[in-house]
Amino acid sequence: MTMRAGMNHCLRVGVWALVWLLAAVVGLAQGTPEGYYATSLVEEAQYQWVLDDMLYTHYGDDRGWGPEHDLAQANIQMLFEDYGLVTNLHAFLYSGSTYYNVVGELPGTVRPDEVYIIGAHYDSVSNPGADDDASGVAAVLEIARLVSQWESEATIRFIAFDREEQGTVGSSRYASLHADDDIRGMVAMDMIAYRDVPDYQARVYGRSQSSELKQALGEALADYAGVVVTIHGKFDGSDHGPFEREGFAACLLHEFYTVSNPYYHTALDSVDTPDYIDYPYATAMTAGVLGWLVEAAGVTPDYPLGDLNGNYEVNGFDIDPFVLLLDDEAAYRQAYPHIDPYEVGDINGDGYINGFDIDPFILLLGD
Repeated sequence: MTMRAGMNHCLRVGVWALVWLLAAVVGLAQGTPEGYYATSLVEEAQYQWVLDDMLYTHYGDDRGWGPEHDLAQANIQMLFEDYGLVTNLHAFLYSGSTYYNVVGELPGTVRPDEVYIIGAHYDSVSNPGADDDASGVAAVLEIARLVSQWESEATIRFIAFDREEQGTVGSSRYASLHADDDIRGMVAMDMIAYRDVPDYQARVYGRSQSSELKQALGEALADYAGVVVTIHGKFDGSDHGPFEREGFAACLLHEFYTVSNPYYHTALDSVDTPDYIDYPYATAMTAGVLGWLVEAAGVTPDYPLGDLNGNYEVNGFDIDPFVLLLDDEAAYRQAYPHIDPYEVGDINGDGYINGFDIDPFILLLGD
């Protein structure tokens, strides 16, 4: 800032469903079934792998002007391409040299002209920049990894911006170039992995024009991740700022209190610094943004294994649809035309739907 499908997957779904049910009982759950399911798939281990092993965040690394800057850029581009996103480099000039924003796009299927952007900056101030801002880039990549497997009504762009530390140069160039796009919301994640307060708290910044976006993001962070958000006004020191200046709704998601971060803009802003990077906290922040994106852009996750009635839960209400599928596949398809029965009903993964799926299905319900 300027200033990884088997039983383990099913178990995660079961735990998520229990948490959602309990929250609903006490009147806390305000999100959607799609959102709760999608956010249950965010993986801390995957997030940590990207942050530690793909973004050059160790002692001695320099993503500002050192060789690690271009190496990190290449890894981000590679991961976007691996995820099947439409990937390109947006070139811009700064101080006589060419730099690149890395863009991965998932085209919308229903309202493709509407655009949502999730961004973070991959440059640093001549240091490893683990928190500032590899933490945000790792979140962008984890959200992209999941959403790229699904469909979205609106178009989603995942962007790793460059030269933020020199005054949001990369995002300014991009926002200016795309000023005529129908950008419905832009969220910049900048420094989301240092926690200096006991609870999961965060700050969201943006101008008054972004009030609805800020409120929706704050609610999603609370609903899907248990992060308590304090909403603030204008702050132009990160990559949301140029989008707001072009008239778009945009905001910054930020850890609670940067001033107390003793490693901010130093050589110790590294994953090697003991007791520094809070991976569970960063993963929660990631999940909250994903939950917002699912709601706003109309993302439809694939149904979980065993979800025969298509409500993103696996429970007793799936028994009758499962019996129907075993008895008459055509009748099942007629009753649930939006579901691929082999996606949800081939429980043992042998490519067939038959009696051999019964025991695994019962095991799923037991979980």
